[in-house]
Amino acid sequence: MKRWFWLLICVSLVSGCATSHMIKSEEKPVMAVKPDSATLVIIRDTYFGGGVVFWNYLDRKLIGETMGKSYFVTNVPPGPHYVISSTENTGVARFDFKSRKVYYLGQNVVLGVWRARTGGFYPMTPQEAANAMKNCTYYRYDSKSGGEDLDPQIFKNAVEEYEAGIKAHPEDYKALLEYDGHDQ
Repeated sequence: MKRWFWLLICVSLVSGCATSHMIKSEEKPVMAVKPDSATLVIIRDTYFGGGVVFWNYLDRKLIGETMGKSYFVTNVPPGPHYVISSTENTGVARFDFKSRKVYYLGQNVVLGVWRARTGGFYPMTPQEAANAMKNCTYYRYDSKSGGEDLDPQIFKNAVEEYEAGIKAHPEDYKALLEYDGHDQ
């Protein structure tokens, strides 16, 4: 019986550590802005919790996954959007994305109960992002792999928790609330 228990634990741990919607790319992305969209770069520059996948969404749509020492780049239509990271918990940021701007977000990682947890996002300058990306692997999202969108109830709860956090402790969110991306 003990053997089955440990086998189940091992399988559970390993199953949460594989990314299936991302393609490793040796060719680094060109940070060229587009006139009809913003560019979002999400960087997880720590190896803490390295094998644990964080799923990243724009509103409810899957836009990419991060693991330790990785990053990805995606285009975002202009306007207000929530960026959500989901793992054992959720991390949320809201921006009014503007065309021709690049938004660099770092991803915090904290110790969780079953797996690494997201500690939320933090804004980065272009120089901070460039330095972080030098030590990370670039992945592209494979839209053909059929990644699942964020469950509507999880989305609703994450946004409500984020908005309540802003009301209760606005100073904790100041850097993200004031972040307006960078001209490229």
